[in-house]
Amino acid sequence: MRKKMGMVIFACVLLVALTVGSISAYFTDGDTVTNTFTVGKISLELQEPDWDPEAAKHMTPNQTVKKNPKIYNDGINSEFVFMEVILPYENLVTANEDGTLNGAENTELYRYAVNSGWYQMTRTPDETNKTVTYLYVYGNEASCAELAAGETTSTLFDEVTLVNVVEDQALEGTTKEIIVNAYGIQTTNINGGKTAPAEVWSVLHNQKPSTDK
Repeated sequence: MRKKMGMVIFACVLLVALTVGSISAYFTDGDTVTNTFTVGKISLELQEPDWDPEAAKHMTPNQTVKKNPKIYNDGINSEFVFMEVILPYENLVTANEDGTLNGAENTELYRYAVNSGWYQMTRTPDETNKTVTYLYVYGNEASCAELAAGETTSTLFDEVTLVNVVEDQALEGTTKEIIVNAYGIQTTNINGGKTAPAEVWSVLHNQKPSTDK
């Protein structure tokens, strides 16, 4: 009787031991995927390789100096790019090539010829500052042109000429400025893929970046 009891107890102990040992017998597995994303960069450089500030000192009527602004994409992503040109104006009497005079009127002090590849979007006079701001897009009336990373636009113009202003109108000895601003924006995902200059400029203008470097 005692022998049978002992066998029963041993059997129970063995059963418990087998049960406990089976808890750590599961097979397991795992896996992971890491995706790498890089952030792009929109950056540009406004270049004027032929500009010589010394040549623009003490200009005389109808004198022409080299000035050839263009944009270099020194970023990572492609860009749509724009340029603003701000010209001073004065109420002046000017002369024609034959020497005849034009009556006094608001006249921009400098003129230039816009090169192909650029399209004039707007002309905005500012009576307070006596300036006129021209806005140009790299592209055409219908669509902005994509400027890829490492590429440069054509020049907006190549030279500027002082108007044929008649003397003794308080212009002699004064300093005037032509201001050129350049702006760029990404080419993808602009309000669902907009490429029309007016629509792209509207987006860019609402978050217009500083032109300071």
